Amino acid sequence: MKALVLESPGRFRVAERPEPDVGLDQVLVAPAYVGVCGTDLHIVDGLHPRARFPLILGHEVVGVVASGPSAGAAVVVDPTISCGTCSACRLGLDHVCENLRLVGIDRDGGLAERLVVDEAKLHPVPEGLTLEAAALAEPLAVAVHAVHRSGLGAASRVVVCGGGPIGLLTALVAQAAGATCVLVEPARPRRERARQLQVDVVADAAEAPGRLGGKADVAFDAAAVASVALAMPGLVRPGGVVVVEGVYLAPVPVDLRQVTFGELSLVGTRVYAPPDIDAALDLLARGAVDTAVVISEIVGFSDLTEALERLRRGDSLKVLVDSGGGR
Repeated sequence: MKALVLESPGRFRVAERPEPDVGLDQVLVAPAYVGVCGTDLHIVDGLHPRARFPLILGHEVVGVVASGPSAGAAVVVDPTISCGTCSACRLGLDHVCENLRLVGIDRDGGLAERLVVDEAKLHPVPEGLTLEAAALAEPLAVAVHAVHRSGLGAASRVVVCGGGPIGLLTALVAQAAGATCVLVEPARPRRERARQLQVDVVADAAEAPGRLGGKADVAFDAAAVASVALAMPGLVRPGGVVVVEGVYLAPVPVDLRQVTFGELSLVGTRVYAPPDIDAALDLLARGAVDTAVVISEIVGFSDLTEALERLRRGDSLKVLVDSGGGR
């Protein structure tokens, strides 16, 4: 099979690889579209602590089942791999497994003509939803999970810091839940894209309370920037909730005195649980997310390097790679 292999940091090569063996309770999936995110940029730059080369990238995968009784079905792949034996797994919290691994990071992913997947990790694409739109299900599930963890309600006032894909999708999910939301994003291109999606957006967090009519009930950190971490407790009212969505690469200062004095809840959130993927697919099927605005471009294997540079500069929001499967 043809695959796009990351041989070493920054060096891709289209190569012929053996088709993967299918084990018990596994199926082959022909990837149709693979989303690219900030984690992939870290891998390409050689900064991800677990990724080893050579590696086939791609953990945001939608495609068509190519083997077994469900062959021909359109599916989204849950890329998480849990150990099943740690304390988190024993509590049913597989998504925060102490040994969590992901397809496309710890083993070969979706930038290939075939991908072997545990059958239990497949989520059917709703009737009428295009494969292109369904490619957003994985990052949208991250936002769904974060909003669920926040406990926000229909009357909640929400601030989201960071207008990248996860921050923007979090704002859209919060709005779909009935909350009033302000997105904080200093980069003008990302602010313009947010406005296209009918998201209220400001350049500075100091502007958010004026837009909301007071401090927020819930604030989401989707930026993973040290200055944002320090500012987050000051964005919410007493008794409010701060949700850390972004993944920090190193420890950063946090004003815990504000957390204590305001009796704030500080909530961590990691990836998603299986119901979050189904909820994301439902939101997409109902048109709650304008995928035409979120998806900046669709490229082939040969154009990925240039697309990654546009993503790095902030010129693109969400890049999909057309893997060719299922069509």
